[in-house]
Amino acid sequence: MERQLAVVTAEHAYLRSGAGETDGSNQTGIEDEIFSGWAVEILEEDPEKAFVKVLTHYGYEGYVRKTELRPMIKEELKERQEKSRFFRIGISEADLLDRPKVQGLPLELLLKNAIVEYLEDAPEGWCRVRSAAGREGYIHQENLRERREDDGFLLTEDRVDYFAKRREALAVSEEAFREGIVASAREFLGTQYRWGGKSSQGIDCSGLAFMSYLDNGLLIYRDASIEAGYPVKKIPVDALKKGDLIFFPGHVAIYLGEDRYIHSTGYTKTPCVTINSFRKEDPDFRADLVDKITECGSVFA
Repeated sequence: MERQLAVVTAEHAYLRSGAGETDGSNQTGIEDEIFSGWAVEILEEDPEKAFVKVLTHYGYEGYVRKTELRPMIKEELKERQEKSRFFRIGISEADLLDRPKVQGLPLELLLKNAIVEYLEDAPEGWCRVRSAAGREGYIHQENLRERREDDGFLLTEDRVDYFAKRREALAVSEEAFREGIVASAREFLGTQYRWGGKSSQGIDCSGLAFMSYLDNGLLIYRDASIEAGYPVKKIPVDALKKGDLIFFPGHVAIYLGEDRYIHSTGYTKTPCVTINSFRKEDPDFRADLVDKITECGSVFA
């Protein structure tokens, strides 16, 4: 049977752990967040309920509102892989304006890594684009970035170890990749902690790790654990290098080198993306985490 595919048309959509009630309410927990232009496969749909079960392009499942999606066929999803035509938003938030001027009226807010279709150049560094919701408007060309990952998982028939195999397709050196992970994570410094979040509006610990790797072209498991079939493999603590992952009970951080790490935390004193140290003499030392490392992981293991 043909897979049912759809694209997110809302600014962002929260993935829930359950289908909700027939009255449209949903009190189940928020598990994840996906953005405008991201593709999903519809796994289950109940006409009596407002939520449908979806599979994301990185293998994560959850329930989103039907009204946040637009159905599409496989041929359209294939077209959306054209990197010379479809781009991601490269800054934390960008307005889609009704004219190519800073005085333009905002038509839609696009979050980082939302995907838009490039239509044509406009004067003075602007361009006209179309959002997944179908709105056409203008954005600075400087705010667009080439998409580094793709929706191959939703298009392929062979999904076994799909993400682990994609590690071999990395087109950059190990050193450049590690530096890229750290740079991407640092862009979120100061962002508030939000359970299930992955944007500049709010992000959780595994969301920070996931988005930092996505930003550099590799899809890892979305939760705070090492999962079979994904590119992160277990390594010893003493083998940690910049950009590797450090796991704690229900928590994950990105190693920066020199005993420092960046993470998104709900910790009372720093409920945001912050940098901490494993060294007791440093002012940002976290005594509650230093002895709780459960494992470490790397895509270069």
